[in-house]
Amino acid sequence: MNNRIREVRKILSLSQKDFAEKIGLKQNAISYMEKEGSTVTEQNIKNICHVFSVNEEWLRTGYGNIFLEETKKSKEFFEIFDKLSPILQDYLIKSSQELLEAQYKLEKQ
Repeated sequence: MNNRIREVRKILSLSQKDFAEKIGLKQNAISYMEKEGSTVTEQNIKNICHVFSVNEEWLRTGYGNIFLEETKKSKEFFEIFDKLSPILQDYLIKSSQELLEAQYKLEKQ
């Protein structure tokens, strides 16, 4: 698991310090977690998976995809949504509802 934590951090192009800050730790904690044979707490595993949309099975075992795509897409969408003005948020909601209705109509055909 130690090498996989390092791999995630490198894929995301984050320093140990930046990676640590995003999950509420200090740089030396990440340095320790990345050392071969060191233990990683359940809480830190959960935080890494939650914050970076990492597949917990992959982090623990190396099997499966590294990232959870659906979670990653949702997170990206809501980060963008939160940056929009209230008027544009309303517009996006209305447009999304129209797209969903169009999708339903296409599926019924």
